[in-house]
Amino acid sequence: MSEKDSSGPFDRFELAAAILLGLGAVGASVAGYQSGLWGGASVEGYGESAAMTTKASTTYNDELTSYIHDAQVDVRAKEMIWEALEIDDEARVTRLKEMASWLYISQLSDPAYAALKLPKVDETSEELVAFEDKALEEALNTDLGEDYVDALFTDSAAEFEAAEARFLKARNANEYGDQFSLAGVILTVALFFGGLALVFKTKIRWGFLATGVTVLLVGSAFMSTLTWAG
Repeated sequence: MSEKDSSGPFDRFELAAAILLGLGAVGASVAGYQSGLWGGASVEGYGESAAMTTKASTTYNDELTSYIHDAQVDVRAKEMIWEALEIDDEARVTRLKEMASWLYISQLSDPAYAALKLPKVDETSEELVAFEDKALEEALNTDLGEDYVDALFTDSAAEFEAAEARFLKARNANEYGDQFSLAGVILTVALFFGGLALVFKTKIRWGFLATGVTVLLVGSAFMSTLTWAG
């Protein structure tokens, strides 16, 4: 240190190093704070995704139960229709058609009813309704296909999709937090070089200071490109 430098109110080098250390500390603190916010959002998101997946699984199980029930009802009703077409006993034919119609009206889910292209009826009526032969024959020749499956499992599919979207959002939050953690590490390296610069008393200290400033600028520029938590 020259006589001229020591006679001033402060040492310019030490001031520059202090500014570097201060900015680096502030930047590292901000990076840590952002990393913590994203980490909390990530944990919360994973928890919500798990809860949503559990709910979607419950909905799916209910829909699967309806699917099995619809299939059983449809098979039984088709057996009755087939028998009604094969016998000559008018009284039994009428009863079989009425029973098949009742099964379709009262036991099928709405997607299954629509898939079999059955006519609309008043479900609140207490009278036993028998579909016309054309409607029953069409139901006999119609299977519960993919359109029915898609319609029946619509709710669970939407819930699983929402749960997956929430999971991806949580994973992104975790990645954002990791990026801010990396920025904090870079800024901490700037502090390291700034501290080393104050230790040395030769011109090499300017090299450490310049390195610290460069690292600080790189870390700050990197952090400015990241997604910040609100």
